[in-house]
Amino acid sequence: MENTTLTLDGVKIRLVEEQEQLQETINTLSQCQELALDLEFDQNRFTYGFNLCLVQIADEAGTCYIIDPFALMDLQPLFQLLENPEITKIIHHSNNDILLLDKLGCHIKGVMDTDVAAKVLNYERSSLATVLKEEFSIDIDKSQQSSNWNKRPLTEAQLYYAAVDVVYLHRVKEKLVNEVERLGRLHWLQEENQLLEKLTYSEPENPHLRLRNANRLNFYQQYILKELYIFREQMGQQFNKPSSFIISNESLVELANNPNTDLHEWLNHTRGIHGGLKRSRNEKLLQTALQEAKQKAQDNHISHDYPTNRWQRPPRTPETEQRKEAITQVQKQLVEEYGEFATRLIINQSLINEYSISGELRCTKNYATAILLQTAERLGIDLPAPNQPEAKK
Repeated sequence: MENTTLTLDGVKIRLVEEQEQLQETINTLSQCQELALDLEFDQNRFTYGFNLCLVQIADEAGTCYIIDPFALMDLQPLFQLLENPEITKIIHHSNNDILLLDKLGCHIKGVMDTDVAAKVLNYERSSLATVLKEEFSIDIDKSQQSSNWNKRPLTEAQLYYAAVDVVYLHRVKEKLVNEVERLGRLHWLQEENQLLEKLTYSEPENPHLRLRNANRLNFYQQYILKELYIFREQMGQQFNKPSSFIISNESLVELANNPNTDLHEWLNHTRGIHGGLKRSRNEKLLQTALQEAKQKAQDNHISHDYPTNRWQRPPRTPETEQRKEAITQVQKQLVEEYGEFATRLIINQSLINEYSISGELRCTKNYATAILLQTAERLGIDLPAPNQPEAKK
């Protein structure tokens, strides 16, 4: 991208592609009290893994900095800025952004999520596009939403799209937070933001068992599937492609279900196989991985029995039905008072089901706990004190 001066609604757009530029940018942004922040990333859409592609930061002085991590050797100055709790970071729907930053070793502080603010205000749809349309009559162009952010050089359309996600956030924050405060719900928003800051990234446990129909395999086949899944991940890294592009999920489960199939025939007559895997060398790697998986399963005496159904609906009793009716009454009252969508921050179906079955109220939010207990008391419903998670030592 050439160094062209771009502006969006009076905001200058500056592309940061050099380490010296980054440090100058951080020095400037460190003087701000509030920054609008967004990330563009690729999560197994075009490339392997969960990867940072762009960082957009808008200050209050009318500049949007688009930081290109591909062109920079060291992002630590940026991470230090984001970890500074004295500077508010306005983000809209921050969950994935926070998880990616945590994966990269950055533990962001000072989060103000305007998506949560919209939910507190009972927005049915809380996307940034919806909020801008309803509150400011601003229509934004989302044509680059599925853009490949790994490609360089960036186009002007991509830069404009990236900037849109931050240039209006100061206005959105001011409007929504003022309304949240007027309704006396600022403590809701503050606690929700604190919980977001505690999000940590972790790889899912036994991801191979999350594939469709994996639960229909016997223990031996599931063991084979796990080894094939690991092999597919390695090939995904090698090709820098999402692993499901190497062997589709459906085909991977199919191979685990029939591990004695003619592999050469299977590779060349199965849909969802990356062409690179059909090369002789890679076919041999797959053949070896499959043979080793079968040998390991045999050596470990893996059973050919099928798993019992791990999830069984708990029995319904007069007590469980009584508890469900009671907690549902509380929920209905909250909907009347706060609205359906704001109420979802306080109580959800998982909490209702857990209380109905166990009699334990697993509510970890202080503001939600207080609202639940106060509402139940007004209705003459006796709810137990919620179980709080044990503090980490």
